[in-house]
Amino acid sequence: MANNNTSNYISANKVFILDKFYPEKTNEMIGDLADMVMKLPVQTKYTQSNTLVSPYDTYELKNPIIDVYINSSGGELNILNSIAALLSTAKNRGAIIRTTVLSRAYSCGSLLAIQGTPGYRIMYDNAQHLVHFGAIGLTATKESEIEIIKKRMENFSETVKKTYRENTNLTEKDLKKLMSNEQGYLSADQCLAKNLCDWVIDSNGNFRGHTR
Repeated sequence: MANNNTSNYISANKVFILDKFYPEKTNEMIGDLADMVMKLPVQTKYTQSNTLVSPYDTYELKNPIIDVYINSSGGELNILNSIAALLSTAKNRGAIIRTTVLSRAYSCGSLLAIQGTPGYRIMYDNAQHLVHFGAIGLTATKESEIEIIKKRMENFSETVKKTYRENTNLTEKDLKKLMSNEQGYLSADQCLAKNLCDWVIDSNGNFRGHTR
């Protein structure tokens, strides 16, 4: 349900991430998402066709569709992981996760967008991804905690890179360059070429997609 206090909310089967991935901006939405996912009828798990078709040509599919709209400057990775885990559960119940980047898919927003169902990841042509590590929201109050936090940061870093490797065509060289110098901004066409999205939509509603 919509919450007047935040731009991250759910309405019917639509998830709106229009603010940062922070607890106070997402806790209610995550609860609503969990409730939605658990109520999904279990269908045969969606199997991607080898032919790239329109992301809206779903009339013959029995699979439920969850739309995720993203315009976010990023936030905390643990919040992202909670959302991504619920959407993964929805996929396992047969749902199609259709992601649409409206403008900014920065940091955690990028990581969420690329985990949509292949063939159903959309960007507007003036939108951008920012390939970035993300925030982890950890602080040390004791000297002994520093090594623990360092290890957790290393684990988070590997998880982020693994997510990109599994869902895009970005190479290790690409990731090192993009994540190391705050220059990780990618245009919609660059995202299409590197498989961060499947479709780019222009202001007239026309789609262009990559071949498979």
